[in-house]
Amino acid sequence: MQTNSAAASGREASGGMTGKLRTATALLLLALGLLLLAAACGSGGSSGSEKKTKIVTTLPLFADFVREIGGDRVDVSSLIPSGVNPQAWQPATGDAERVAQAEIAFANGHDFEPAAMKVLQENLRPGVPLVQIAGDDDALERAGAEIFHQTITGAHQPVLWMSVQNGKAYAQFIRQELTKFDAEGEKQYAKNAEAYFRRVDETEQYAFKRLDAVPPENKKLISTDTSLEYFGSYYAIELTAQLSVYQGQALTADDYERIKNTIRERGVLAVFAQPYASPENEMLRRAGEESGVSVCTLYSDSLDDKVKSYIDLIRFDADELYRCLGGQGAG
Repeated sequence: MQTNSAAASGREASGGMTGKLRTATALLLLALGLLLLAAACGSGGSSGSEKKTKIVTTLPLFADFVREIGGDRVDVSSLIPSGVNPQAWQPATGDAERVAQAEIAFANGHDFEPAAMKVLQENLRPGVPLVQIAGDDDALERAGAEIFHQTITGAHQPVLWMSVQNGKAYAQFIRQELTKFDAEGEKQYAKNAEAYFRRVDETEQYAFKRLDAVPPENKKLISTDTSLEYFGSYYAIELTAQLSVYQGQALTADDYERIKNTIRERGVLAVFAQPYASPENEMLRRAGEESGVSVCTLYSDSLDDKVKSYIDLIRFDADELYRCLGGQGAG
């Protein structure tokens, strides 16, 4: 009996030791796993699980700037979809909820996108920054912009990015605001901006080369887009006439005849409408067709499936002007 009791006691002791060893091994493996996880999180690389700053912009163009500067630290969407006239846009179901989830918002300001601004102001949570990029001329000029304080229309021109210098200033301004909001991303934002500006500069040189190949006597521009005053000044193209609808105004038969007369008297080769439907774009296209000149397209405040970014916009517009204004040689 004593022998059997001793054997049983030995088995119990052995089993207890084995159980303790298994528990210790499991705890050791768990600790090792936690250490490896902590090392991965602190390595500075993008693991895909890092929290991204939720950002909403009014225009697809601004979303492009934010995406280029913010990289994988941001989750950005545009309130106004691609291919839509910013002045005619109206909110859709779900827009208010999307705005309410944003941590920072970017708009142009200066009454350029009134419906989108209203949605932002009414639905952003208290304390969430609403950055109006063109709302402070001094701040934008410090970021590198050149602003015309007296324009053809006599009013402040809200669309400033049609010169590459000003487009880069918009992106630089966005970089500064992202850094204020997310100081930990400062180095990454600066690195992204540097790489982006190199690509923009390369595209700008391409545009200058294309437009230098257009005979000077052909550099006459008739468009519906008042922002092309910046574009024309930057690339030495004369903004001969505009067909634009201002607040509280409507197009008339006199506007139509004025454009046709200008086409004839100035020997204009082409008219340039924006890529979306609007009364002024339709009138300009009709005037061009009836006058027997080319009807072409220039992008400024909208993107689409063909022109998906600011860099695409610069390149497309340069190619279109070269094609429609009689560019010569390789360009």
